[in-house]
Parts: sequence; structure tokens; C-alpha cells
Amino acid sequence: MNVTVFGATGRTGQAFLTSAARAGHRTTAQVRDPARLGDAPADRVVSGSAFDESAIAEALAGADAAVVAFGLKGNRSTPLYSRGTALIVDAMRKQDVPRLIVVSEAAYGPYAGDAVAARAVSAVYRATARPLIREREAQDAVVAASGLEWTVVRPGVLVKGAARGNRPRSFAPRRGLPPRTTFADLAALITGALDDPATYGQDLYP
Repeated sequence: MNVTVFGATGRTGQAFLTSAARAGHRTTAQVRDPARLGDAPADRVVSGSAFDESAIAEALAGADAAVVAFGLKGNRSTPLYSRGTALIVDAMRKQDVPRLIVVSEAAYGPYAGDAVAARAVSAVYRATARPLIREREAQDAVVAASGLEWTVVRPGVLVKGAARGNRPRSFAPRRGLPPRTTFADLAALITGALDDPATYGQDLYP
């Protein structure tokens, strides 16, 4: 499978490039600064910002799937998740790229109803990260209306470390506080979901 990765220089993007290469997929990384890819393997690199429509179109040329692993830093009101994802979805439709996986987060979602501690964590997060949450919710709306074979992956707390391989995917949030997942395990989950129709139109929780 030919997979285009947006947000490829972040920890999730780099981990996925490594996992995809091991699984035999070919990858294109669309990045603003190629030097930040480090040692992450990519068969092709396309330079351009997340809002560069020509770079997005070039990166998607010949793709079978796209993975969006944006990480918003600095100004949290920047429309990276919403507008960036909308531009990718538009380009995917034009080029008939069917498969979309978006890496989001679990903290603003259904964990609120699971336990007292989880509700407290969710409440604090919502109070301190409202611009970011609005962006995530707008991204969710773009994905849901895309008409593509989409999956949204919602990890809890991401940590460094080797793959543990001990947490199967779930289609529902796990009870209690959001679990810790290594970037390597998250990447393995995304790789496994690429060609799995059971994950289409679903939220996945590591």
C-alpha cells in the first residue's frame, strides 16, 4: 500500500513511518522541514506547509491511503486540525484516495462518564484547552462528513518507549483514566488498521 503521512516529523508520524516500512508499505512524508524527519524512513518526501494545497496534492499523488498525525504547538487557535484536515480531505476526493486515518485524542471525549477521576481529568482539560478542543471537534466534523473510508484513532497518554504489544484496540473508550500507550504501539495499531474494513467509520482506542 502507498501511504501519505501528514505531520510526519512528530513522534507519532515518525513512529508510523518506521512501522509502515517494516510492514512493507511505501510511504510519502509531507513535511515543512525535511531535516526534522531524522532517521524516520520515507520513500518520498514532499516539502510544504500544512496549508499548501499544491504540496498536499503532490504528496497524495499515487496514494492509496493518508494518515494525518498533526500536532499543534505554539498558538493553539491555529486551524491546523480543522483547515489542514479539510484541505487533505478535499485533495483526497479529487484524486480518489479512499482511505483516511486521523490521529486525534481521547481527553475531550467520552472518558468523562467512566469514573470520578476520569471526569475530573476531563473537566480540567476542557477548562484549560478550549481552543484546542474546538479545533479537535471541528476536525471530527470534517472527517465524519468526508465520505471517505475513515478511522479516527484516539490515544490517551502517549509515552516514549519500545512497543509493548499488550493493548489490543477497542472501539469504545476504556474505563477509568486514559491509558498510557507508547508511540510505537500506537504506530502498530495504525498500521494494522490501514487495510482493515472493520475499522472504517470507527473510533479506535489503543
